[in-house]
Amino acid sequence: MERIIVISPHPDDEAIGCGGTIAAHVDNGDVVNVIFLTSGEKGGHGKSEEETIITREDEAKVAGGILSISETEFWREPDGSFKASETNITRLVNKIEAFKPAIIYVPHYNEEHRDHKAAALLVERSLIRLNGAIEKPVVYMYEVWTPLQNIDHIEDISSYVEIKRKAIQAHRSQCEVMNFEEAILGLNRYRGEMHSWPGGDYAEVFVKMKLEIKAV
Repeated sequence: MERIIVISPHPDDEAIGCGGTIAAHVDNGDVVNVIFLTSGEKGGHGKSEEETIITREDEAKVAGGILSISETEFWREPDGSFKASETNITRLVNKIEAFKPAIIYVPHYNEEHRDHKAAALLVERSLIRLNGAIEKPVVYMYEVWTPLQNIDHIEDISSYVEIKRKAIQAHRSQCEVMNFEEAILGLNRYRGEMHSWPGGDYAEVFVKMKLEIKAV
C-alpha cells in the first residue's frame, strides 16, 4: 500500500488530469488524498463566488466518492491568483511530513492556467524545504489545459475510463459550460493509441518533476 497526494488547483482538475490513475491507485489498495488549492469561485458562470464555492466543493466531494478518495482538503486560496507563498509552502511541507506520501501528482509547469503553474512551483519549493528526516516523494505532473510534450510515465487507464467519466461528470457546473469529458477522454484515447503500447485503448501521461532550481 502506498500513500498518494493529488494537488488539484481547482475542483475538476483532479478528475480531468489523473482521474483514471487515482482509480487505479485505489484499486491497488493505495490511500489517496486530494488537496484542492482553490474552490474555483471564479468559475461560477454568473453565480456569486460564495454560491460557487459551495457548489464546486459539493461537486468535488461527489467526484471524490466516485473515485473512492480517502480524504479531501479545501485550502480556499484565491482562484486565479494562487501563489506558492511561504504560508502555503509550510502548509504543504507539514502535510508531506505527516502523511509521508510515496507519490504526489500536480499539473505540469507549462500548463496554460496560472494557478496550475503556481501549483507546480508550490510542490517544487516544498520538496526543497523538506528536511532529511523523510524520503522525498516522486512527483508526477499531469496535463489538463496544455498537453505534455515530454512524457516520463504512461498509465494505462482503460479499465477505469468509465469511473473517470463519471467523476468528471460530477463536476456538473463546469461540464454544463465546457465538454471536458469528451475533450480529455479524446486526449486519453490518443495517448492510449500513440503511447501506451503494449497497453489498452486509454492512457494518462505524466512528466516527472526534477528539482533543478533553488527555493527563494
